[in-house]
Amino acid sequence: MARLSPARRKSLAEATSRYHAALAGSPADEHLANRGLLGPSVKDETAKFRLGYVADPLPGHEPYRGMLAIPYLRSTLDGQWSVATMRFRCLREGCEHTDHGKYMSLPGDPPRLFNTLALVGNDDEIGIAEGEIDAITATLCGIPTVGVPGADAWRRHFREPLLGYARVWVMHDGDKAGRMFAHKLLAELPNAVGVGMPDGQDVNSLVVSHGRAALRERMT
Repeated sequence: MARLSPARRKSLAEATSRYHAALAGSPADEHLANRGLLGPSVKDETAKFRLGYVADPLPGHEPYRGMLAIPYLRSTLDGQWSVATMRFRCLREGCEHTDHGKYMSLPGDPPRLFNTLALVGNDDEIGIAEGEIDAITATLCGIPTVGVPGADAWRRHFREPLLGYARVWVMHDGDKAGRMFAHKLLAELPNAVGVGMPDGQDVNSLVVSHGRAALRERMT
């Protein structure tokens, strides 16, 4: 995968800082609170993901105005953070997404793993979830988890950093696409164990409706 240019890295870092600063009190703030990611007990934990709200778009980001901004953070050699890419989630009530996707990536960006910081300092278990919100939710439940941006976004080169773990929990949605996602990963990762959600639910909806312990219970 091609390295980001210095200008691209600077632009992504600026966007992350600007959108994160606009999060408080925004529709994205409300959306995250409704999904259990901004309550008093988890607000500090969620802050490390530097989620944001596109109130004042940078040039080129105008199509994402009013959306939740999800930066793909990376750690630099000196312990600082950088941003590999950014995705956006539509928050418009009643939007049928006929002219854009519910989730949108930057033009030309290939699929990447979200929350690769979970791979650092942990060699026992790792989770894989469908989507960024589910990956954040599982991580807040004490399961370091990376996210694949959609059930059809898995790429074979994603498997390499996962092969050294004692166990890889493949947490998938309770629907046909989720089961197909799990089937593909279980075929490629010999250390993987499937963890299905109830019909019609994903990791986040399970935790919101039944609590953190409900996710761990499905892993035993």
